[in-house]
Amino acid sequence: MPRITVYSAKEFRAWLAKNHKKESKLAVVVHKRHTGKEAPTHRELIEEAICFGWIDTTIKRLDEDTFLRHFSRRNEKSKWSDNTLSYAARLVKEGKMNPEGLRFYELGKAKPTHDHGIPKNPDMPLELKQALAKNAKARKIIEAYSPSTKRMLYRWVLRGKQQATREKRVKQIIASTAKGSRNFFSPNTAAQG
Repeated sequence: MPRITVYSAKEFRAWLAKNHKKESKLAVVVHKRHTGKEAPTHRELIEEAICFGWIDTTIKRLDEDTFLRHFSRRNEKSKWSDNTLSYAARLVKEGKMNPEGLRFYELGKAKPTHDHGIPKNPDMPLELKQALAKNAKARKIIEAYSPSTKRMLYRWVLRGKQQATREKRVKQIIASTAKGSRNFFSPNTAAQG
């Protein structure tokens, strides 16, 4: 898998324009804010990826100054989230979509999203409620999160189709919170914790 360091969304877009059909995966190194180095935001990276039919997958801390975001090319069976569809709709209006991105957007609009049936502002999932009842420290930390962070976590748990998946995600949230991290979505978090 290729690895590149980008300092702007424009650089990422240039890489995608040249490689979006040749490559299927990419690791993008981004500098953290405290370094003072230029770096695109997560949203800027996602939007550029959408334009070329790609999507972000995971994020991993590399060191004190950088982290790694993984991106991959969508496939025809990929489901979209409501948010991603709304970003793509705006990017279409702005004329930023590459033909490949537009093709995947049209495919995504034609099928249910992976948010289908999940409320925009869900209550805390039962699995998470039960786990937090046994872990006062994690409960206190999660209660202090912003409404948008809580909503993101709740929806991620609820997207799990199987009970085992939802329970695994709850374990990842608890393990990550216990470490003082917000890297909830790393599959290694629960295994390490």
